Amino acid sequence: MPLDLSAYQGRFASDLDFLLGFQDLLLRAVEGARDDQLNADYRLMRDTVLNSEQYAGLAPAFIRHHADLGSLWPALKSFSPQWEPRRVEVRRQFEPAIAAADTPYIVGDPPFPSSSWTGAIRPIDQIVATKTMLPVAQSAIEQLIAALNSPRHNGGPPLDGVEDAIRDLRALHSALGEVLAAADTGGLDIAYNGGLAREVSQYAKRAARKLRDDPIPYAMSGLILTVLSACGFPGIGGFLSGVAANMKR
Repeated sequence: MPLDLSAYQGRFASDLDFLLGFQDLLLRAVEGARDDQLNADYRLMRDTVLNSEQYAGLAPAFIRHHADLGSLWPALKSFSPQWEPRRVEVRRQFEPAIAAADTPYIVGDPPFPSSSWTGAIRPIDQIVATKTMLPVAQSAIEQLIAALNSPRHNGGPPLDGVEDAIRDLRALHSALGEVLAAADTGGLDIAYNGGLAREVSQYAKRAARKLRDDPIPYAMSGLILTVLSACGFPGIGGFLSGVAANMKR
């Protein structure tokens, strides 16, 4: 049974959107972010997950054991004295729930890996592809955000979902920076297998969905998705055919 998202007034389009939003809240919390609104959001989102038969058992243990961010903070700090390992651990523990919500997208992907047409088969090839192509994707994201922030960028009033798309694009840009940092330090396998790759994919797809009624930004988002697919991020290949079909309308 899907999560009850009625309390969020359309803020989340699916269980996956919600779980990624909850994970994002925790990723901010591991860096020490703390205010009344963040704490209220945590408590509400925690209740939503724990009241779900489908996801309660998949939720990270630290969520089940701590009712607010004040009591959660010592547990987050116990993961590591540094914030980056804490982020890795949060993603690792969220992976079962996010994987369960993301299953339809994984099933819908084409039966061939991106390595069949990028040549990125060996780990060293994947590192080279990542370090070569992801900076291009980041630059494209920066330009897209700048265009969306421009007054009446499309010649008309702002379209619904643009602010949400900008938020997702900024999160995508930040996550790609983490992947590049992992490539520089030899941790690319951990980044791909520890939930970060799935997070990148979902931020990219969420932004594309929200821009689908705005032709030029949507086309650019499609190119960004193509670059990510070429770098081996999961869950994007099958999504691209729908992007191409929508562009032709």
